[in-house]
Amino acid sequence: MTSTPLDLSRPDGITDEQREMLRRHYLAYAKAESEQGRRLSADLARIYAAVDELCASESLSTLVSALHTSAHVVLFCTDSSTLALREFRLAMLSEGTLVRVVSESASDTNGIAALSKNDLLIVVTTSNGFAHRQRANIERSEAYKVILTANDDPKLHAGFDRVLSIGQGAEEGSPMHRIYATYGVTYFFDRLYTLYARAYDPAL
Repeated sequence: MTSTPLDLSRPDGITDEQREMLRRHYLAYAKAESEQGRRLSADLARIYAAVDELCASESLSTLVSALHTSAHVVLFCTDSSTLALREFRLAMLSEGTLVRVVSESASDTNGIAALSKNDLLIVVTTSNGFAHRQRANIERSEAYKVILTANDDPKLHAGFDRVLSIGQGAEEGSPMHRIYATYGVTYFFDRLYTLYARAYDPAL
């Protein structure tokens, strides 16, 4: 959504321009409901069905294995995705697997380029905008690279070892962008954790 960090600890922590950007982002779907007749329950059903189908594929089996065997696992994302990914990080920690979350405003984004071939890098960018902004860092990394997206971009995606699509139509600023980024990402990582636990937790 933005590459500029927001200071939410103070009422005046964001500029008028940033506030307007947030309004556009959060109102996009509300406007689509009234103007286009979209229904959130129907859109969520399609997203959840796409994630469920993806979870049944070989792509997710490969990712679960990489989560378990990689020397370092890094989730690279926008600031707006960090909440869902921190939940996944805690869940994976309960399984004894350390996952690092690096957001776009973090001080160590350049460290992404230093990841080696024994590491796993998962780039979370439903609209692909974040991946475009961080493309140089991502391309320099030697890690096994996975992108989670909801918007087709063959030229960008060619630079990844695995493309995981949870749907289409999440162009930056579109009504579906926030829905995919909020609900789709959360549901995907919940399902990914479940697959991991089923594979490696003796309680299951």
